[in-house]
Amino acid sequence: MDRVFHVPKKLRDAESFSRTEFINAYRKEQPEQSDEAAVYALRKLLKDGGIIRVSWNQYAPPQKKRLYHHDYSAISEEVAGKILNECMDPVFQIFELTQLNVFVNHLIAHNTVFVYVENELLDYVFDLLRQTYPGKVMFKPSVDEYYRYLVDDEIVVGRLPSETPKGLDVPWHSRLEKILVDVAVDKLLSQLVPSGEYDNIFNESFERYYLDETAMRRYAKRKGAEGKFDSFLRKHDYQMAEA
Repeated sequence: MDRVFHVPKKLRDAESFSRTEFINAYRKEQPEQSDEAAVYALRKLLKDGGIIRVSWNQYAPPQKKRLYHHDYSAISEEVAGKILNECMDPVFQIFELTQLNVFVNHLIAHNTVFVYVENELLDYVFDLLRQTYPGKVMFKPSVDEYYRYLVDDEIVVGRLPSETPKGLDVPWHSRLEKILVDVAVDKLLSQLVPSGEYDNIFNESFERYYLDETAMRRYAKRKGAEGKFDSFLRKHDYQMAEA
């Protein structure tokens, strides 16, 4: 019979913990065990669902909060497949406006697919999608342009900053950390989300889901909007850990 492993008591109520913190807590409870045995226990717990990975080198008991997950629409899956098939090792992410429906009171009826692409492939992907979906693709539009040419399943192409947190399961999925920063500071997206929905989006995100706040701040900094993001959080009294 396989041995059953348990999360050390010290970590069971932790918001999250690192590999080193697990090893130290495990060996404190079982000093006769080696570091290698503690690492094995960590891997076994991860495999069996006793803990979950919430970000790079961060783990947590699954009962505390949930990992954010979104089932993408058929059009987003199709767009992603097109980019993956036509480009060599592309770095891109997709966010669709209806992802916010899990948070907001007034549901978003008309979807927009935001495709963020690394700078080297930006023009190529824009031309590729414009040829594939004529009349439905916009390149970094202003708010006025967005509404002027808006159609169902509109595709908006923009640049993907470095330090953007990758999807935990599928690299092109948008992490909640990125979505929250973009809602707060992105020139277009911040104008598309009604301010009356901010409390629902941010409070529920902080309360219900694991968030890598270091990754959020790093991403905001790479967008050149770290100060703007912090000001947004203070203005609306949204609580994050100190940087």
